[in-house]
Amino acid sequence: MTRLFIQFYCGVLLILISAWIIQAYVFRGTTEAQNISVIESALSGGALLARDEIAAGGLQNLHETVAKVQARFDYPVAVVDRSQRKLSTRLSQRLDDGEAVLSGESIEVALTGTSLLVELGPLPRFAGPRRSDILLGLGSVFLLVAIAIAILMRPIASQLRSVERTALAIADGDFSARIKDTRRRRSFPIVDAFNTMAERVESLLSSQKELLQAVSHEFRTPLARIKFATELVRSADTDEKRNQRVDSIDEATDKLDDLVAELLNYTRTDEQSQVAPRERVSAHKIAMDAIGQHAPLHPDITFDGPIGSKDIDLVTYEAGLVRALGNLIGNAGKYAVSKVRVRITNESNRVQFLVEDDGPGIPIADRNFVFDPFHRLSGDSQPGTGLGLALVRRICRRLGGKVTIEDSPLGGAAFLIDLPQSLLPMPTRPLDN
Repeated sequence: MTRLFIQFYCGVLLILISAWIIQAYVFRGTTEAQNISVIESALSGGALLARDEIAAGGLQNLHETVAKVQARFDYPVAVVDRSQRKLSTRLSQRLDDGEAVLSGESIEVALTGTSLLVELGPLPRFAGPRRSDILLGLGSVFLLVAIAIAILMRPIASQLRSVERTALAIADGDFSARIKDTRRRRSFPIVDAFNTMAERVESLLSSQKELLQAVSHEFRTPLARIKFATELVRSADTDEKRNQRVDSIDEATDKLDDLVAELLNYTRTDEQSQVAPRERVSAHKIAMDAIGQHAPLHPDITFDGPIGSKDIDLVTYEAGLVRALGNLIGNAGKYAVSKVRVRITNESNRVQFLVEDDGPGIPIADRNFVFDPFHRLSGDSQPGTGLGLALVRRICRRLGGKVTIEDSPLGGAAFLIDLPQSLLPMPTRPLDN
């Protein structure tokens, strides 16, 4: 990153120096040439008249004639030998052609037939800066610009170096590495964005690691049952025993298939909820759809649908919400004694779905853990994979809401899904499972 900063800064300096050289060239090659031409045109007439008058006076009266000419000019007039002035070949040729030329700060014109020059000057200076002053001023401006760029780029380069160091640390396996936010200067948005990304990556990797460990543990039970039943099939001495053990294999296979299906749903939910389009839907219709999916599975349980909620709409990912609410209603149906009740309310631009049952409920001590993947309450004899509630929490968080557990007046558990009623941006904070 330091090398990148040096390359960038050297590039800026090269641009400034090139601009300075071009400006100097343009000033010298165009402006100066035009000024010289103007001066020569303006003063050549007087110089040629002075030459003609001095030539008419003769060389023997040179000093007297020069003194008379001097009286008519406000700047010095003199006659000098050409060898005393350093003239270029081009200027010498112009003098031989009878032209008046500007050499240095004086106008020179040649006395025909001699090596003498009539010199008028030094001429008065024009008002305004000299060429050297302008070039020095431009150079100073460019130098100040280069210093200012260095000062402005220094904190950016420092932040980028921090990003580089942190990225390399993460690449080496330190997923807890973060860019430190110094109080002396304000952090740039890239720092917050990078730290958010790093937290998200660490959370996902940690989640995947925990999930992999849990999956490997959960897979062992049905696989062990299948292996054990397979051995028993080989040793069965009657068709009845063989069929019983084959049924045991089928049961374990079905459980393994359910586990894989739930696991796929769990891992895909995060991706789907990120890209799925939001749409305005009826909260009442979603609840009734979820009840319609699960009520036939529990014919002995009464399912009370929401009352007075047909005018409640919300903008959300419909398929995800139906699945989350369906998981809660399905769980309530498994544990209820006789009744499951669903209620919908809205307040302060938020919609709440309350799912209650008259089952045994969930102890307060276990309410912080029931949403963890594969966590099941002790003594739970109901079939399941332990991913249903974890999936509910993940969906709710991706939809900008939350799910909580309370005691139900029916005597069992009450699960509350709380979601924003209007469309909200996706949360940028890292999500756990």
